[in-house]
Amino acid sequence: MKIDCLSYFSPLKYGGGGEMVTRALIEEGRRRGHTIRLRSVRPRVDESDGPADLYWLVDVFNFPQTLKSRGAWLCFPPALLEDIAANRLFIHMSNAYTDVCNLGHLPCSGQAQAQCAHKSPLRLVHNLALRDFGVQCFAQNPLVRNLFSRSALNIYVSPLHQRTIEGILGEARGRASFVLKPMIDNTAFCDRGLVRDMDYLFVGLIGEAKGLSTMRERFHDADIHFVGKIAPGEKLDFGTYHGSVPYSEIPNFMNRARHFVFLPRWPEPQGRVVTEAALCGCKLITNQNVGATSFPFDIGNPANFARAGDEFWAAIEQLRS
Repeated sequence: MKIDCLSYFSPLKYGGGGEMVTRALIEEGRRRGHTIRLRSVRPRVDESDGPADLYWLVDVFNFPQTLKSRGAWLCFPPALLEDIAANRLFIHMSNAYTDVCNLGHLPCSGQAQAQCAHKSPLRLVHNLALRDFGVQCFAQNPLVRNLFSRSALNIYVSPLHQRTIEGILGEARGRASFVLKPMIDNTAFCDRGLVRDMDYLFVGLIGEAKGLSTMRERFHDADIHFVGKIAPGEKLDFGTYHGSVPYSEIPNFMNRARHFVFLPRWPEPQGRVVTEAALCGCKLITNQNVGATSFPFDIGNPANFARAGDEFWAAIEQLRS
């Protein structure tokens, strides 16, 4: 098939969890013989050349929260997305919640109302960065609802992720869906038999949505180690901070930890670090808000998601059969 993949952030340039997943799926699709042309906003890329057989939308919205955010006013042309929603065969993949919420880290935790309690017309600077001066839930936007309700397939990254987004959308959730299993290199993330000299470890963005206050309360006096960026405005005043390290070093940290801690406030879409830690042999300390643990199988056994990419593409190829 000739496929146009539209992703706000280029999965070939950015290294976030969602971009890593999309990049792996693009590579798998090309190995299967599909022609996949990338279209992105950051950086601006357009490899399209005439109509495609299928349009693959991936996190097509993004809303920086400050005026200093580079590219805060960049976006896909609404007319392009509207044409795809109205006239083209397309699938819609979500790696997080950017396509149903234009605020940071889903402040309502999925308990959305038509009038968002977390928006205010008085927050002028914030609203300017957001390009939104109203109080309506972003999921009420007709384009947003059409992108989900008219998609040939809505793709989510965990059962919890699916339940949360479909709960926000209500009747606009669409009829066909697919839950993508974790896509992780288990040759890098595995138990290497190292000495586990850390009691507790957290990896990821260190901030409110990821459960910083809960970790402070529970592990303030414990041997807990942190790896990752500290969110703007947050203060890490306990534990041992190792900074943000290259991704290739994460398996070593996970192999040194007895327990991996992940206690998010929001419904974490998947939380690939949780699966990575499980593969490395860590005991997990989590809560009900972790998408990775909502799968009905042992995420510490790589055999349970060894064919994730094949299963994804098999579902896509059936759309053209």
